[in-house]
This record gives sequence, C-alpha cells and structure tokens, in this order.
Amino acid sequence: MISKTRFLRSAVLILLAAVLVCGCTGKPKPIRQTELALGTVCSVSLFDSKEKALLPASFSLISQLENKISKNIPDSEISNLNRNAGISSVALSPPVFQLLTMARKFSILSEGMFDVTIDPVVELWGIGTDHASVPERDKLAHAVSLVDYRKVVLDPAHGSAFLPEKELAVDLGGIAKGYIADCVKDFLVSEGAGGGIIDLGGNILAFGKKPDGSDFRIGIQDPFGGRGSSIGVVTMAEGSVVTSGIYERFFEQDGKRYHHIFDVKTGFPVENSLSGVSIVTRESAAGDALSTAVFALGLEKGMALVEKTDGVEAVCITKDKEVYISSGLKDCFTLTDRNFTMRGAF
Repeated sequence: MISKTRFLRSAVLILLAAVLVCGCTGKPKPIRQTELALGTVCSVSLFDSKEKALLPASFSLISQLENKISKNIPDSEISNLNRNAGISSVALSPPVFQLLTMARKFSILSEGMFDVTIDPVVELWGIGTDHASVPERDKLAHAVSLVDYRKVVLDPAHGSAFLPEKELAVDLGGIAKGYIADCVKDFLVSEGAGGGIIDLGGNILAFGKKPDGSDFRIGIQDPFGGRGSSIGVVTMAEGSVVTSGIYERFFEQDGKRYHHIFDVKTGFPVENSLSGVSIVTRESAAGDALSTAVFALGLEKGMALVEKTDGVEAVCITKDKEVYISSGLKDCFTLTDRNFTMRGAF
C-alpha cells in the first residue's frame, strides 16, 4: 500500500518529469490524471483538452487489465493459474494469453534471463514487504529449481495455460506495466487522441504529436537519485523508455543491501557493475522485459543483446557513474549531469 504522503511526493515528481518530457513552450499545459494503480503512481497526460473524457476511461482500462494480470489479486486470472499448478489447465482471456506469449518471446531472446516463473524466488525473499529477509539456502535452492519459463504450457487453440508442477508460479510484474501502457496507447489512438504521455510508475510511453511539432525529450532516471531525477535526455519522435535498477526496491540485512532483480541461476540479487538500465523501444512491453534482462546480463552481454535486437536501444549506468549508450542513441542522447562520465556508444 502506498501512503498518501508518498503518493503526493510521487505525483509531484511525475509533474516535474512531465515538464521535461513536454518542454516549456508557453502553450497550454496538457490535461492530466494521476492515480494509484499497479502498486505505484500512474499518470496519463493528453495534449488536447477536448480529450479529457479519455483520461478516466484510460484508468478504467488499467484497472481492468490489472484485475486480470496481477498475482496479488486473489481472483485474477494469473492467481487462478498459479492455484491450479499441477492440477489443470486454465482458460485465459485474450490479453492475458497474449501477455504470456510475449513473455515467452523475451525469455527466449534473453536466454532465460527474463523469466516469469521467477515467482517462487520473489516470494521467498519478500522484497517490498514487511518480512523481507535473506532466505535459507536449501529453500532458495528449491525455489531456483522451479524457475524455467519452458515449463509453462501454452495452448493457442484453446487460449489456455498449464503449470505442470505443483509449486510453479507465474509473476508478470516484469512486463505487465509495459504491456498495459501499450494497451492504453492503442485505446487512446483508436479514440482519436492526437498525442500524450503515459507514465506507469516511471515506465514512460510518449505517442502522437506534441502541439508544437517538436520531438519528445524523455529523462533517463538517475539510479542514485529519487524518482523523477535524471542524468540525461533521450530525444525521440515517439516511443517508450523503461528503467530497471538497484534503486527501485531493496532492503538491508547485516549491513548488506539486497535489491529485487534476481539471478535466475542463483536466486540471489544480480551482482555486476550496473546500477541502472534504461531501454528505449517503440513498444513499452519490450522495454519492460528487456530492462530486466539487460540488467541481469551485465554491461557487455546486455549491450550485445541490445545491438543485435532490432528497434531496441539502451542507456547503461554503472555503479561508478559511467554512462554507456547503444549505437543507435549516439545522436539522440545528451548527458546533463556532470557527476556522471560519458563513455560513448558501446
């Protein structure tokens, strides 16, 4: 649960970020609605005030999808799928089946570094809850043995899925916000929206045209600063920026910090030189999944994946505050924080 104080603080940061994204042109400000959803602060902004009725409709769509996808909602389709692990297949609505299919695609692309069956490991650590702690080694080893996206059986003919082992469980949290952002964009475009910005807890998706015709300028999250602080700017006609990093969710035990991005092979939080990864794509779902995968792969292997994947770019920030960008961003990224060192295109 997000407190009212945290909600207000996050809402202010979203407004500040929107100034960066929209630019300060002196023209009428976009209309905006901000709500708690998906376990975070979400905002939808549109440039045309005549489209105001689309804002509550957008949040209605977000709620509908969350109620289908979230493992934290007892009667969601994913909760039902997890309850029936080792028992029977479960019929899914088209959006949920599509999302599971997409998740498999990115699991294959990342050689399993993004894996929606990581849930047994996530639950054992409890990061983000009041009972977060380092798990016992034998329990963690057992949880890791369950993690394998290839175990999820998808039946396109019937739109159903089956988890063949009793303790298997799916968590779509690593791709859901991006997918939902894409769905909201598609809805807004279908309703005639000319352009706007969808911000689902820091997952940014800009679409359409700005009133002045200029490109969007999207800030790259500072992994050492608060939500809404940036180290640089990506300029683009439209698209998505999604960031994963060690700053998002973590706890400390015996003087050591443990973050929420797990190594699927060990069950422990990933340990490498990276502090944050921002993925730039046209579709937000791809950015969501790949931000986790690239972070888990590390700088060299992660950037290699980005460079060989069409339509995907990245900004990687190390713990030493060095900034690396993929080759496609060399003319689109500007470093704005002198506390960071630009190392150029990877």
